[in-house]
Amino acid sequence: MQEAIIDIRNGSIYQQDYLVLKEVNLVVGQGEFVYLVGKTGSGKSSFLKTLYGALNLSKGWAVVVGEDLSQLNWRNYAQLRRKLGIVFQDFNLLTDRNVMDNLKFVMKATGWSDNAKMEKRAKEVLQAVGLSGKGWKSPHQLSGGEQQRVVIARAILNRPQLILADEPTGNLDPETADDIVRLLRDICKEHRITVIFATHNYNILETYPGRVIRCQGGRLLDEQNFLV
Repeated sequence: MQEAIIDIRNGSIYQQDYLVLKEVNLVVGQGEFVYLVGKTGSGKSSFLKTLYGALNLSKGWAVVVGEDLSQLNWRNYAQLRRKLGIVFQDFNLLTDRNVMDNLKFVMKATGWSDNAKMEKRAKEVLQAVGLSGKGWKSPHQLSGGEQQRVVIARAILNRPQLILADEPTGNLDPETADDIVRLLRDICKEHRITVIFATHNYNILETYPGRVIRCQGGRLLDEQNFLV
């Protein structure tokens, strides 16, 4: 039986006092690639924030990467975040540091201390995203697509069970966007990492079909196949 990486039962998600999503029921297994779609303001970002602990699950029950979201405190919040990789539309790279130091910054923040091991892991993830030899470049020396590849490399440093990608192609041209989708799908398949890919670009879904979760009318609708 496939391990459940996300398991939510009768969940409700609020932004302050506003109910964003109600009666959320969702199970996502290990190694699944799932699209999250919906109009602006439909709840996509709120749902992702709940998965990585930035928003509380107000009602219901949820376990993400083995962590009970109803029991989050500073200790298991840190455990939750170490099991996740997050990719945003805005790259959020440290502009005063080169690529290698951007990666080392994250490793140090998540408990790494051996410099040789950090160097080795940073080179591994850069190779995995097609950026071997570019570790000493500054972010401003890279194209938008290359910067997003650095962000993906950063996301997989700690070998996460789940990657949450919030509009990761929103600032990219169509050809570069396709490259990023293929990269994330390859990582999902090769490493059995579950990926939730939020997007409003339906062209991606037509080119690379898959399971679709739709935020609509205050609910999360599970659609096995994308329909235009």
